[in-house]
Amino acid sequence: MSYQVLSLKWRPQTFPEVVGQEHVTKTLVNAFKKNRVAQAYLFTGPRGVGKTTTARLLAKALNCLNTPGAPCNECNNCIEIADGRNMDVLEIDGASNRGIEEIRNLRELIKYAPINSRYKIFIIDEVHMLTTQAFNALLRTLEEPPEHGKFILATTDVHKVPATIISRCQRFDFNRITVQVIRERLKYILQEEKIEVEEDAVTALARKADGSMRDALSLLDQVIAFGGEKITYDEIVDVLGLIPQELYFRFTDSLKEKNGEQLLQIMQRGRSSGIPVSELVLGLNEHIRNMLYATLPKGVDLLEVNDDLKKRYREGAGEWEVRDLLRIAQILTDLEAQVKRATQPYILLELTMMKLLEMDSSVSIDELLSRFPGGTSPFRGKPAFSKSEPEPEPKPAIRERIVEPSQQNLVPPGPKVIREKDITGRKSASESAKRPQKKVVEPEPAAGDSVTIDLKEIEEHWESIVEGVSSKRTSVGTILEHCKPKKIEKNKLEIVLFDQPRFNLDLLMKNKPLIEKEIQTKIGKDIRVLFGMEKNGGKPTTTQKKKIKEKSTADNPAVSRIIELFDGEIIR
Repeated sequence: MSYQVLSLKWRPQTFPEVVGQEHVTKTLVNAFKKNRVAQAYLFTGPRGVGKTTTARLLAKALNCLNTPGAPCNECNNCIEIADGRNMDVLEIDGASNRGIEEIRNLRELIKYAPINSRYKIFIIDEVHMLTTQAFNALLRTLEEPPEHGKFILATTDVHKVPATIISRCQRFDFNRITVQVIRERLKYILQEEKIEVEEDAVTALARKADGSMRDALSLLDQVIAFGGEKITYDEIVDVLGLIPQELYFRFTDSLKEKNGEQLLQIMQRGRSSGIPVSELVLGLNEHIRNMLYATLPKGVDLLEVNDDLKKRYREGAGEWEVRDLLRIAQILTDLEAQVKRATQPYILLELTMMKLLEMDSSVSIDELLSRFPGGTSPFRGKPAFSKSEPEPEPKPAIRERIVEPSQQNLVPPGPKVIREKDITGRKSASESAKRPQKKVVEPEPAAGDSVTIDLKEIEEHWESIVEGVSSKRTSVGTILEHCKPKKIEKNKLEIVLFDQPRFNLDLLMKNKPLIEKEIQTKIGKDIRVLFGMEKNGGKPTTTQKKKIKEKSTADNPAVSRIIELFDGEIIR
């Protein structure tokens, strides 16, 4: 008897033998038990995962003479269906029989009763290749076939199948088979074939198969032809052109050490070995992905590699910053798409490697700004002041002054006292009570008294007041740009906010001490602030706002430092 390839020899003959698709096989088995078999099925998924095999198993289960619902593989119908010569089970290639005439012939055939089976079954493989007219001709028959008719459709591109066809079928999505499942299946087959194999060799084969059991068995056939009765990992690398893991670790080591010579040697080895650039880039990207997994707690346990490689990934990941690995992964991902269109893919790969070699380590913005004098970022609540304009010494707005007995005669006269807490919080009452002291309260101003402040004086200094507030708290200064002083009475200044939402007014109220302090600094007099809102009128001009914003931005040392570090410029 002629040699039979492993993919045909070990093709599943019962539902339990179909590995990796338990969600499909269990549903079909239960459908037979409950007598809920549909008139049409649609199997979709990637290549080599068991779609056509499951379709034949379903056909055998429908027409088995001994045990309906579970193929016995002994009766005449099961044997004929397995060999593809049963008259009541027709397998049609959708790519070769895609026209409307073939579908019309199919509709005529299904009218006739089966010869020696219960059902006449049509298996249409690669059904997405049918024409639009053929699909339309199939619709009515697919929805209401004769009682003896069943349809099983299989496709790798379900998005090309019309929704009208899908809605008339029970759809089953076949998944890619995991590396672990493929590895266990290969080990079982090799054991039955009495062939010795290294554990790493089986894992390499399973990974190379990329989720396809048929591809895994085809590769195994090729390796057995090369290695004979014993298969080693090195033989698999030579036969299948796999890239050894050591090459990937040398790649990351070269980037970490900035070793350009070693990096070019890796690229030259790939070129001389004839490894396709797409596979090399794919392997590098997967290697970086494994490094990222290793940076997470217990993430290395999720990798489908042996214990030695897990240990190496765990040690290698400790030398890398996660942000750097993410940047490398992003560059390699972009390179995958570019390589497919490049006329000189190896040159593109080498240029990208040189780019990675020149890549600096990632630095967070917080860490960058923390290098300012004093070690604190100016955006963490500490106001930034220009070197040319040192921070003005705040004048304490004392409302209830505490004077020691020896200094009683030094208290300056004046009518200015308002009974409130000291907003500066420089001394608490408990601290003042530790030594003898005398409380001196200045009298409140009489009804006829007034603070000698003119509204015009406030308006003249208003631009500098807004600028000063902006340098300390930009958000508050931005709102003040939409305000202007309206009137002043005694020491109370009314400021009006124009055409702004209510929460902006609330923000001004929360920052009232800051605004009062800035007015006191510019005017030199203690003024209380009241806020109001109006609409349509009195807003500062665009030129005034732009002038204030540009000046405050230019004087901010944090902004200047960022522009210097990133070679930037202020656009608006």
